[in-house]
Amino acid sequence: MTAAVVDDAGRLIDVCDISDDPVGYAELGALLAERSGGTTGIAVAADSADHQVTLLLAAAGRLLAIAEEEMLDTYAEQFGDDESFEEVQAPQGERRAVGLARALQAGTLAATTHGAPRELITLRPVLAAHEALATGRQGAAMALREVLRELYPAALRAYPDPAEPVPLAIIDALPEPGLLIGPGTRGREQAVAAQLAEAGVADLATVTEAIASLRIAIGETPRRTGIGTSITTAVAETVRHAVTAVRACDSGITSLVGLLAEKATPVPAAARPPVPPARPAPPPAAPLRAVREEAPEPAHREPAHREPVPSAPAAAPSTPLPPPPRPGFSYPTAPAAAAALSSARAAAIATPRPAAEPRRAAESPRATPPPPRITEPPRITEPPRMPEPPRIT
Repeated sequence: MTAAVVDDAGRLIDVCDISDDPVGYAELGALLAERSGGTTGIAVAADSADHQVTLLLAAAGRLLAIAEEEMLDTYAEQFGDDESFEEVQAPQGERRAVGLARALQAGTLAATTHGAPRELITLRPVLAAHEALATGRQGAAMALREVLRELYPAALRAYPDPAEPVPLAIIDALPEPGLLIGPGTRGREQAVAAQLAEAGVADLATVTEAIASLRIAIGETPRRTGIGTSITTAVAETVRHAVTAVRACDSGITSLVGLLAEKATPVPAAARPPVPPARPAPPPAAPLRAVREEAPEPAHREPAHREPVPSAPAAAPSTPLPPPPRPGFSYPTAPAAAAALSSARAAAIATPRPAAEPRRAAESPRATPPPPRITEPPRITEPPRMPEPPRIT
């Protein structure tokens, strides 16, 4: 696998090849910690969710962006730097990695948290401890660099990265520059090279060349004023303690990587949370037939003759009856007749009328209400008699 790291502006920082196993996961964590000062909050873009490194990143809770396979070449062409000869001549895997990193930086890909298999979720504390050690190792390496800058500047001149395995072992064996200056240092130099090669740091030629580079840098670097031979022992102890801090983090990381290699075995595709396939619909027990199949219809069917249905006659509009004529009568002018008429009206008003039925209007809405009853005045058969005037005696 190829890993590419870009900064916030999309500039390429580093490209390296890693293996798809816990060792490659540790190498990627060390690369991110070295280039960014830590691994917290760094998003990663991947071309597949089935890689072991991708699954470990998801189990650690890292933000991931999974790109589609058909878009890898598109991102490589879109975000590639045509003015860089190295990128143009780079292999396809490296160009794809750089394109994914820049697509994530530009916002084309969105990074989110992803699920991981249950076997890897249980290893989250181990992954968190590894992340802490990777960050701590980077801090210890920076402390070693500052110590060498002040007390052993020739080591920084000989080794750009003194925290690498070979320079780290040589600085631990030769912690102060006086050990390579003066007569008789050739024998010490050969003994140290043989000892480191036997310990498995590197082959004898590589170690010998690295020690020779340190000796040349010591001869070209002027000695700091104020640091005499009386304090060389303290300088050597300080340098060795700084080297021990870096090596302690390396030992812890090695132990955790071994545990991950033992527990985080490659998860087969069957053990991962699969997407349930769509099940086909079960076939019916018996073939279903339409009701029309029992009596097949002819190709040309004549419309059946229907008997006319008598329609209900339309209701004729009802003509309201004219109101009954009001009876005409004349009021008598005689006082006796007026008195009799007043008494008859009072008797008619005093008589209570029956209450109208409430449902009569609802039952017969079109019925004409009966005319009001008018009490006829009493008939006068005899002519009124005039009262006799009082007699005066």
